[in-house]
Amino acid sequence: MSEIIPILGNATVSEVIEAVKHIPILKNEDISFLQENSRHLATVIEKTRIWRTDTQKLSIINDVQFPTAHAKLHQSMLEQKVQFDQAMYLAKDFEFKKLEAEEKQLDLSELGDSARDKIKKKKLEIELQFINYELKQMQISMHYRMEEIKGWQKIQNELLDDLRASGMSEEEIWSKNAGELKFMFYYALNNLQSLPTTTDSAERSNLISIALFSYKNAQRAGMLEEFKKGCNSIQLDSLNWLEKQLG
Repeated sequence: MSEIIPILGNATVSEVIEAVKHIPILKNEDISFLQENSRHLATVIEKTRIWRTDTQKLSIINDVQFPTAHAKLHQSMLEQKVQFDQAMYLAKDFEFKKLEAEEKQLDLSELGDSARDKIKKKKLEIELQFINYELKQMQISMHYRMEEIKGWQKIQNELLDDLRASGMSEEEIWSKNAGELKFMFYYALNNLQSLPTTTDSAERSNLISIALFSYKNAQRAGMLEEFKKGCNSIQLDSLNWLEKQLG
């Protein structure tokens, strides 16, 4: 039985196949298939991307749902934090799993040659082979967790540059409340575009209510004219419709 190694590769898949090939749950032809394709299966396991590509990340903070750079920043921070938290828990679980393997290695070394001990040895060897496999999965997960964290960092760096260039203070940048008024204004106008296709009267009423709320908040804050200047053609269309409703 090989020891748990720091960097796990094709051998891990081969060991798991070796562990199950004598168990009468798989047909001989299936075992042969797995053995012949173990290298390919190892590549599939390692290269199958977990979570999001960079394009998918950008699609999350799209202009419709998060129409301002400030809103995009804070959503990307939330996405990154989730991945970072999970990466830290995964690191702990990985170390615990390695310690579990060490304990089983010790248990294995302490067993004798009796019939009962031989059965225990066989069970421990299978468990250790599967721990190797679990550790491999954890390493792959950590790789993609870190890809996710790094990807969100790249997006945030670009957004931070834009926000600082716009003259926004550090306090405003890191405060979610600071950009909420502007975000809600554009967000509500974006959502008004779905009015023509909305058949649910409650949803229609809610869309209009949020738009009016955001419009009046911007007006009270003295930011309405500034926000209007930042509207795109779709938002201007919604704005014109909304102002007609206001008379």
